[in-house]
Amino acid sequence: MEKGQLVVVTDFDGTLMEQDVGATLMKELGVEDRPDVRGKLERFLNKEIGSREWIHTSYGLLGDRQKEVDAIADRMNLRDGAEEFLAYCKNKSIPVTILSDGMKYYIDRIMAANHVTVDSVISNPIQYGEDGAYTLETQNTNPACSWCGCCKSGVVRKLKEEGKRVIYIGDGSSDIYGSSYADWIFARSSLARYLTREEISFYPFATFHDILKVVREREEHFLTGSPERREPAGHSFCKFRST
Repeated sequence: MEKGQLVVVTDFDGTLMEQDVGATLMKELGVEDRPDVRGKLERFLNKEIGSREWIHTSYGLLGDRQKEVDAIADRMNLRDGAEEFLAYCKNKSIPVTILSDGMKYYIDRIMAANHVTVDSVISNPIQYGEDGAYTLETQNTNPACSWCGCCKSGVVRKLKEEGKRVIYIGDGSSDIYGSSYADWIFARSSLARYLTREEISFYPFATFHDILKVVREREEHFLTGSPERREPAGHSFCKFRST
């Protein structure tokens, strides 16, 4: 990717997808109802622990449940307008990265089933192998912070250091961190509520048709990086070692 290039970073669960696939798995497979898990979930929802600890607890119980995971993933839906938006980005040579704190296995499966592609997928390397082996790892490579499974701030921060202009699309708590380094934010759900409360500018959306409408209307604005973009200041919670 060239310096100064416009790039799109989008969350997956609850953003590119209509549903939160990971949360659906935990609910429908009974993981969150287990007595030995329930307390950990409450601590995660209360922000007493980060997603990294919750991921190792919850996804650690799915090692022998591939068929059930497949059945749930196969009935999940892309958010309305997602295919059109990805096609637009491809036509305009705007790289798209899926940035997710979820499971790479179901992301790859769902994308393949819907015949859509992006330039890269950055998520937790949780996979079922052809030999039946189950890999449970997180993507976080930030030595200064182990709160999130996938350090979204680190990924977007690196794009900005490379001189990219970033459109960030998200909906959840982990997107608060990732979007803090972006030039423009499209938000819904808890991310939109947070940005509103903090008086941080963003574009609201319900579907990707909403996003595509704004991007098309302001195409030159986004492609050239006109002065209206926000200052990507980062989030005070996120820590990085100085280099």
